[in-house]
Amino acid sequence: MKKITLILFLSIAALFVIRMIILKKPSTEILHTITKEDLVETVQVAGTFNKTASDEEKALAYLNYQNAISAVKTSQQNKLAADAAMWTKQRALLDAQNGVDYKNNNITNTVTKKDYTELEKYSIDGALTQAQKDFLASETKYKEADIAIKAANAQVTATQIAYEDTFLNEPVITANINEMYLPRISIGQKAKIVFDAFNNQTVTGVVKSIDTIGTVKGGVVTYEIKVSMDTIPPGVRANMTALVTVETLRKNAILSIPNSAIIAKNNKSYVEQVVKQKKNVVEVSTGVKGLVKTEIIKGLVEKDMIVANPND
Repeated sequence: MKKITLILFLSIAALFVIRMIILKKPSTEILHTITKEDLVETVQVAGTFNKTASDEEKALAYLNYQNAISAVKTSQQNKLAADAAMWTKQRALLDAQNGVDYKNNNITNTVTKKDYTELEKYSIDGALTQAQKDFLASETKYKEADIAIKAANAQVTATQIAYEDTFLNEPVITANINEMYLPRISIGQKAKIVFDAFNNQTVTGVVKSIDTIGTVKGGVVTYEIKVSMDTIPPGVRANMTALVTVETLRKNAILSIPNSAIIAKNNKSYVEQVVKQKKNVVEVSTGVKGLVKTEIIKGLVEKDMIVANPND
């Protein structure tokens, strides 16, 4: 009887285990073993080669710059003339007002020594009206002189920049960066350039400038960047296209983990560490964060195993 009972118990236990195995869902966890590696990220964008300016282009740019300087001097002189004219018109306005006031308070015309005629009264009133119009016109012209000076100074700045650009010692690649990638781009970052016409050659360069004002086209905002080249491949011509790869992040030989492995809680970072098939939540200190991986400064060591996709 005991033997039958034992067999029955074992059979039921075996069926239970088999049922659990059948119903158990396969694990979707992804394990990641930490190793030292280089954390490198890049942004790629198509660009166009800009040639350096010719002597004629430099001369024209300089002429535009000098003309802009002359325009500033002319606008300043116009302001002085407008100021003098305004004060003259104001003096005339005061004289006309005095004439009307005297006429209104006196009967005798100081010039004819006789009583004012209706025509003389009309003439005196008309002179005041005209003087008021003249003064307002001169005042407006004076105020517009300041606007003209500001516009002329802005033109000097623009033409000066254009003239200085003609003396760039380095040819540049011009490219338009999408606003989503712009925060990752900064002046001085290294770049690699491969021309479509010479795809077997790679040229190194550096990000030299980034526009502060974007361009909207088809609902997409882009910002122009200029990348200088260390050397120019033989045969490269103006307006040739190239693929520019800008290195936005580099840290060599560091511990890094996938961003998906980090559990953020209470302004701290944690990961699920796996030790002998057991998971423990451990706190970590992070360094630079890329789009895919994050540097680990403290809390983990090389060859540690973590869950790359923990359930928060």
